[in-house]
Amino acid sequence: MKLRISSIPIMLAYLSEPETASENTAPLRKIFAHEDYLFEMRRYGLPSAEPLISYFSHLQSIKEEDIPDLSDQRKSALRDKHILWLDCASHPQKYYNRYEKVKHILCEESIQNLQHRLSAAFLHKASINDADIISTLSFGPSFGYVYENALHLDLFGMEDICTMEELPCIVLHEMHHLQIQKLIGSYHSFTRNFSLLDDYIFRFTGEGLAIKFCNNAEGIVSKRIDAHLNANIGLPAMPILNQHFTEHFHLFNDTVKRIGQNSISAGEIEEQFRSYWWNPHLYQDETDFLAQTPIYSFGNEIFGCIFDSFGMETMYECFYHPNKTIEYFNKANCGYRISET
Repeated sequence: MKLRISSIPIMLAYLSEPETASENTAPLRKIFAHEDYLFEMRRYGLPSAEPLISYFSHLQSIKEEDIPDLSDQRKSALRDKHILWLDCASHPQKYYNRYEKVKHILCEESIQNLQHRLSAAFLHKASINDADIISTLSFGPSFGYVYENALHLDLFGMEDICTMEELPCIVLHEMHHLQIQKLIGSYHSFTRNFSLLDDYIFRFTGEGLAIKFCNNAEGIVSKRIDAHLNANIGLPAMPILNQHFTEHFHLFNDTVKRIGQNSISAGEIEEQFRSYWWNPHLYQDETDFLAQTPIYSFGNEIFGCIFDSFGMETMYECFYHPNKTIEYFNKANCGYRISET
């Protein structure tokens, strides 16, 4: 795996100028022609860099109401991060120090060690040597994601969403996603013959397995893999999510029953994931924003509990045949029981 972070000093050099507002947009056009920003533009569906050039060429003076939409799907992304970009322009050394720490933490030896650890999360040896680790000062809203054959981490989120000490676990988490991507290939082709129940359960595997094996996650019924390490490394939302496990379980169980009764549609399930399982603002009385959402913690509870009780082979049997998940979870005798359809 190769670490790609060369866009960061270029952007910092631009932001360090006394006045970034300029009619000369050539420096910005060069920055956003960098391969890592082109990667981000593809991921966020930007057909051109024009909204970015418009914003950054007037960063210091632009009014919030004049900040352009990033894209149709992520209209407020530039507005949401405006305060961070202003901070970066005012304190570039702070972010340059982060950049240097990332280079040190994710050296070649560290990446090789992470690849070795990744193999322990799968039945067979993980094979993502050809993938890249990319970090930028990101214009997008996501801290970490997998896209194409790379994983991306936003430098803005380091020492905020995660500490530098937690960073290797975050990278390992995204590496896990890359390996799952290699295992299943096209999501559509992998799930093509799934029933509605299979598809519903399978959606909890991605984040659930990643935090189980990469973040030493511990929930209510799923226990951490390494008792000698802290639980929930790089998962600041887990204490809140764990408090709501019973609520999560009841919704999951009720949905499983309704699928068996043919009383819920695929569209209703899609809306449930959008408004509940992936909702970062679900518990506004407790937090303004959940760094992880219930799909993370509940995926860990279901599949982590099966791993704890029956081991890796059974857990992956449920991965490939999600309808078996209910049977094995109920056999685990963890104090909760899913309705069998």
